[in-house]
Amino acid sequence: MSELSEVLGSLMISLVHARRLADEETAAVAEYYKDHPLLEGMSLPRVRVPELTIDMPLTINQHIPAKNAELDSPANVHKALMSHFNQALDDEDILSRTKSFQHNFDREARAALDKVTERQRNGDVRISKESMVRAVDEAFQKALKKSGSDKEVPFERLSAVNKQVRHNVSAIALKSRSTPPAIKTSVVSSEVKETATPQNSIRLNITIREEGLEWATGIENGQTKNKLMPE
Repeated sequence: MSELSEVLGSLMISLVHARRLADEETAAVAEYYKDHPLLEGMSLPRVRVPELTIDMPLTINQHIPAKNAELDSPANVHKALMSHFNQALDDEDILSRTKSFQHNFDREARAALDKVTERQRNGDVRISKESMVRAVDEAFQKALKKSGSDKEVPFERLSAVNKQVRHNVSAIALKSRSTPPAIKTSVVSSEVKETATPQNSIRLNITIREEGLEWATGIENGQTKNKLMPE
């Protein structure tokens, strides 16, 4: 058995590699035409598949429901966050003497984490790392204003600490990640023939369209940049 997403992905990947093999052969033919006195002025043959329709029987064997992410406890996140935060202050010598800020941030961060966890426990919002990151970011800004540190410390140094705080929260917020729902299916002909019933068998009609990309070179901020652009 395979997941339906793997089956569909394999079909699209196969089309990509089919295009690659065809283009490699076109390149070889181009070399041959170039060296042939009678063919060098002719256009090159190049085969493309702009659209491919596949009619494929399969059986649906199992549906696996989605699994929601699980946040770590507010106490654990807060403890790890403050440990990273205090280490950052010592390493960077940023706000190391501003005890008022540290006290305010400790309190605001704890309250923010508790609030997000409670909202997600009640089903008000979907569990995500970003909700934790934003909550702690707001706590950081509130602590700065309450302590007046936003006026005492250069903006660049505050931004560096804030960026590190956001990174740390993102790294420690989740206890387990979410997984999307999945469908287990069989596409091997022999398996489909043996296990197909009116209840679990379907025919999947898929149309895949090819879109070509090409490298484009440009100058940005004095540097040469290569980007993939539509043909």
